[in-house]
Amino acid sequence: MAQWWTTRALPVLSIDLRSLALFRILLGGLLMADLIIRGADLSVWMSDEGVFPRDFIIDWSGDNRWSLYFISGSWVWALLLHLVAAGAAMALLLGYRTRLATLISFVLLLSLHNRAPLMLQGGDNLLLLMVFWSIFLPLGARFSMDAARVHPDQQQTLARQPNQYCSVATGAILFQAMAVYFFSAFLKSGPEWYEEGTAIYYALHLDELTTPLAHLWRDEHWLTVPLTRYVWWLELFGPILIFTPLLRVPIRLLMMFAFISMEVGFILNLYIGLFPFISITSIILFTPSETWDALARRFWPASGAGLTMYYDQDCSFCLKMCWLLKTFLGLKSAQIIPAQTDAEMAEILEREFSWVVVTPSGERLIKWPAMVAVFAASPWGRFLAPMLAWPQRLGNRIYDSVANNRGAFGDWFSRLLPWQATLKLPGWRSQTVAGFFLAYLFVFNLSTIPNWRLPFQTAAEGTPYQVKFPKEWQGLKRLLRLDQKWSMFAPYPKKGDSFMVVPGVLASGTLVDVYGGVTSLPSFEKPEHLYGAKFENYRWRKYLSRVSTKRYKAYRTYYGGYLCKRWNDTYGKADPLTDFNMYRMSEVTQPPGMTNKLVRTSIWRHYCIKDDGDKVEPALKAAGLW
Repeated sequence: MAQWWTTRALPVLSIDLRSLALFRILLGGLLMADLIIRGADLSVWMSDEGVFPRDFIIDWSGDNRWSLYFISGSWVWALLLHLVAAGAAMALLLGYRTRLATLISFVLLLSLHNRAPLMLQGGDNLLLLMVFWSIFLPLGARFSMDAARVHPDQQQTLARQPNQYCSVATGAILFQAMAVYFFSAFLKSGPEWYEEGTAIYYALHLDELTTPLAHLWRDEHWLTVPLTRYVWWLELFGPILIFTPLLRVPIRLLMMFAFISMEVGFILNLYIGLFPFISITSIILFTPSETWDALARRFWPASGAGLTMYYDQDCSFCLKMCWLLKTFLGLKSAQIIPAQTDAEMAEILEREFSWVVVTPSGERLIKWPAMVAVFAASPWGRFLAPMLAWPQRLGNRIYDSVANNRGAFGDWFSRLLPWQATLKLPGWRSQTVAGFFLAYLFVFNLSTIPNWRLPFQTAAEGTPYQVKFPKEWQGLKRLLRLDQKWSMFAPYPKKGDSFMVVPGVLASGTLVDVYGGVTSLPSFEKPEHLYGAKFENYRWRKYLSRVSTKRYKAYRTYYGGYLCKRWNDTYGKADPLTDFNMYRMSEVTQPPGMTNKLVRTSIWRHYCIKDDGDKVEPALKAAGLW
């Protein structure tokens, strides 16, 4: 029994430390990308002058929602928090004080979500959850600055640490990665998924989401129908198969390929932002240790073998730089030796005031060429070596500048990168907390399914069953924003497009297109490529698709105020915008073979200066647009 548990069960719930390292790097990159996308409209989303005034958001969100962005409504404060978040994301990417960086990233990402909830989508929830579970994992155990900071005397102990790591938190984050698919399959209860097989047809006719590629094949029913059923079956059984202990490695790799290829299909056909990239990042965690070992044997069996870096033993900064290079460039077989232990190397070091790198061929290099040789010996750094070799004179100047000031660099490194005796793994306390949240969120996921019955089961085959999640338990989920309801395209894809047209009137009586930000006449025609024509990015698409619905009517006042200010600051000095109307253009996707119809609905009237009656509709009639 013990042998079965060790050889079969534990590997299923384990994560390779190299998978965690790649996951950490990708997660840091995703956090940076998210900040950059939001940063383009920072004052719009995060200041009181934009579309989400703090007082309104606080009242709207209700209890147990908090945000550091609520402290001030200034865009300067928002920018400061963005910069701190970017620093934490970069520290996470590099593996610098990884646990602290992960915790800061979680707090700031949660604050970001609570500050501007109307622009969120399922991918944002998944990203926050991945960061949350990462707090309980040793993300910095491999390819990190934390690993490079382990004292050289203990590096051999660190190298002997098994790559396969199992804990409560590994099981929790693997469960979370698959919960997105498994529970989504049960929520996809519409006949469009299992019976008719038309779900992909409808999804690819959502022009507010689709790419030009989707337009080429969305009416090919011989392809969309089987693919629809394939996606549903994959989401239902893929999460079960990926945890099987039987034929674990080949089946796990097959399931990883299936899920990743599906996400790549989303990337190519749908503008849904970072969601598929976040999902792929979570799937990377399932990479078996056997796969990493095979890749190492095939592509870098003894990376750095024959390469020796000689440093000045009186320079702690120099030693740390060598270890950072060895760690991040994957030079596991390279040697790091004090130059003073070799008379020839010591003489070169003293004469050239430079480290010395001896290549496998025996060539002795100094200064910048030595750095190029180190990159050239790396399995992945070798691609950068030719680029680094080109500005050799500049590189030598940079090297000399650093060498001449290595005392100051040494002081900074001793403070920021002090040696540590070992790399601690998460202890039993953190795993106990992770276990509590695993049970808590497992029950909540169960409760999100209103009917635990598959589409091919009839009512006669069993009474519908739903797990109840006690209301008293909701507060913790809201406090940490651990929201879980994976209802993407459930119970079926939305069967209709919508976009807004906002015609306005200037003080002179001129009719303009306020939404488009141009002085030409507005158009009520649907563009051929709706996403590119009407939405700046997927954040704006999500916001505008919601603000035009009845549920979020209260937000329109602030969006209207934003449009007034944007127009008059840009165009309205001599002839300001006085008022405008918002129209929601809707098109219901008909079943295959039927023609769609575009419907116009007036949803809001806004006055920038004063209520002077409706001047927009008369202007539209005069222009022949009504």
